[in-house]
Amino acid sequence: MAAAAAGYSLLIFKPMAKSKTNIITHGYHGKVGNQFVLRVRGSKSMICAKPESGNILRSQAQIDQGRRFTGAVHYAKNAMNDPVKKAMYDARADQDTTAFNCAVADFLSKPWVDQIDAIDYAGHTGDKIRVIASDNVKASSVNLSINTGAGAELEAGACVFDQEGMNWTYTATTSQAVIAGLKVVVIVRDVPGHVVERTLTL
Repeated sequence: MAAAAAGYSLLIFKPMAKSKTNIITHGYHGKVGNQFVLRVRGSKSMICAKPESGNILRSQAQIDQGRRFTGAVHYAKNAMNDPVKKAMYDARADQDTTAFNCAVADFLSKPWVDQIDAIDYAGHTGDKIRVIASDNVKASSVNLSINTGAGAELEAGACVFDQEGMNWTYTATTSQAVIAGLKVVVIVRDVPGHVVERTLTL
């Protein structure tokens, strides 16, 4: 389905068949008569039903999704003009997915935190807390704070990515006599600017 931007009619594509080597459809695209549309994505040729269009009454969820997609397209266009971001998305692209589409998907997806591992934290300076955080493209930063049960911050700082362990590591900078009830708060950001927070109570 092709998402519709706010204020525009909804276009619905219904994929019917795909082919990598079809000598009849290979390399062609566009409308066939008034029934089918030939589309090409990378090395694949697809036959789709003609998109349905009209003054379709959309739900608020569909309107919101259309706005998100419009924002994603805007982000992707700007990313293609940014040498650093374009190189990052180029590295993720393949024969069936363009760098532009990778940027769109990145905008539409948020990062996530899989695990906060505080097994090696005992309240001593130099103790480690490890975070497994991911994104469909790249988590740009992971920050961690240790707070009291009431929410007062005791210390905070950036986690360092461990390429070998494939996790983010925070090194404690203060000592805490009692750690039971303390809260470890992790904040993850990705390249488009999404922010996700997760808390672990010790």
